[in-house]
Amino acid sequence: MDRKKVIIFGTAKRGSEVLAILSQLPQYEAAAFSCNDEALWGMEKEGLGIIAPADMRRLHPGAAVVIASASYMEIETQLTDGQLLPDAGCLRMERLIGELSDEEKAALSARVQRETCFYNLDYKEVRVPPEPDTGEKYLVICTGGYPSAASPRCMFAHERVLQYQRAGLKVEAFGLIEGAPFEEYEYQGVRVFQGGVLELEEFLGGRNYRKYLVHFVCPDILYAVGRAGKTDVPMIVWCHGYEILPWYCYWINYSDEEVQENGPKWQRMDREKQRFLQDCFQKETFQLVFVSNWLKERVNKFVGRLPKNYAVIPNCIDSGFYKPEKREPSDRLRILSVKSHGSRKYANDLTAKAILALSEKPFFQELTFDLYGDGCLFEENFATLMKEDFPNVHIHQKMLERYEMKKLFAENGVFLSPTRLDAQGVTANEAMAAGMAVISCNTSAIKEFMDESCASLFEYDNYWMMAEEIEYLYNHPDEFLEKAKNARERVVRQCGYDHTIRQELRLILDEA
Repeated sequence: MDRKKVIIFGTAKRGSEVLAILSQLPQYEAAAFSCNDEALWGMEKEGLGIIAPADMRRLHPGAAVVIASASYMEIETQLTDGQLLPDAGCLRMERLIGELSDEEKAALSARVQRETCFYNLDYKEVRVPPEPDTGEKYLVICTGGYPSAASPRCMFAHERVLQYQRAGLKVEAFGLIEGAPFEEYEYQGVRVFQGGVLELEEFLGGRNYRKYLVHFVCPDILYAVGRAGKTDVPMIVWCHGYEILPWYCYWINYSDEEVQENGPKWQRMDREKQRFLQDCFQKETFQLVFVSNWLKERVNKFVGRLPKNYAVIPNCIDSGFYKPEKREPSDRLRILSVKSHGSRKYANDLTAKAILALSEKPFFQELTFDLYGDGCLFEENFATLMKEDFPNVHIHQKMLERYEMKKLFAENGVFLSPTRLDAQGVTANEAMAAGMAVISCNTSAIKEFMDESCASLFEYDNYWMMAEEIEYLYNHPDEFLEKAKNARERVVRQCGYDHTIRQELRLILDEA
């Protein structure tokens, strides 16, 4: 059997995984690595030479290239425009895996040894049937997947879709998940499609939509749009944070050792992100929605410019759903926290430290704390607090559905929402809509959505001050009631339907 030679473009862990997979496929032979890092040219990786992109055609003219990088679109464009590709062009790993039989995939999964899992070895390529045009429709595209019965991911996008449908728009959704095969399902009345970038490309090519409504912009989406020949379709992109900010905005998640080890790589990735965003921002068909002015200004500084078309529209807070109960002074004694523990930015460790500080106060036993959440930092954040086993501190390792949150908002009076970084602070705003007195940190975008008239704000990372704010509300029941009342009014005025969904509908319908 003649083995097809393959050059792996990418020398990081994804490249190692491609090599591990190819080594188990007898029809392919890895010939070399390549990359854009001149310092690596002429060196070796796992027994293969690392060559410059300009040498691929000369050294391996009959080879194909597998791009093993998250920057697939940029690298493919570089190789294609620069006429650097060998004669066999580019291969997608998903397609190589998809060509295998179920038995071959099972054998491959059993044999491949890899540190990471960038590629789904069970991937099955399903042809995406085209669909005739049935009128003006809009497509919501969610990077990371659309909600399903099994997963609440991107629920904020789904809640928008439901509002758009109530307004009379025909909206469908596509959940983009790397390496996922094509499938279709319905979720709460929304027709949903799911797949990877190859499926998205084929899906878009066979359907017509008036606009794409994107949550979490990424190169894969632009790649699929371009390959499908749909670059003339207008695109509205909602900007939420990490996908459009540099790594150092999230420095709190990394140790000094991690920064020292990975800093150059992260800076290189940021430069790629800058170039990608600069290109997007110049497109006439591209419109960006920032959820806060703070986020807009941070992006402006990072990218060096703003898009030609943009708007600042907060996430909608459903004040009709989170309708408040009548507040009593005693409600200030019941304190609630509902937060993810997936990142240090959520600052749950400050909640634990503030409660430990309050435990020395004579009134501590009059307070009741209910703390809900889950994530990789849960035990680290709450270990000391759990060890103390205070009878008035109830720790629940679980995330909540919105109906459960509504019930807890009504049963408690003070909401703890410390943060180290927030583009808005949606859960805190929902608690405000329910008439709770929120305690948060005066950082990032928080000050755009609350102030001392409707909340209690402490200084960055100062858990002693956080504890002081709880004590202040305990000693001033009248101010607690005033803050709770003002909180509801502030959210309705700033994040209610008229100032959010209605504004988004105007953008979508070109009425802005």
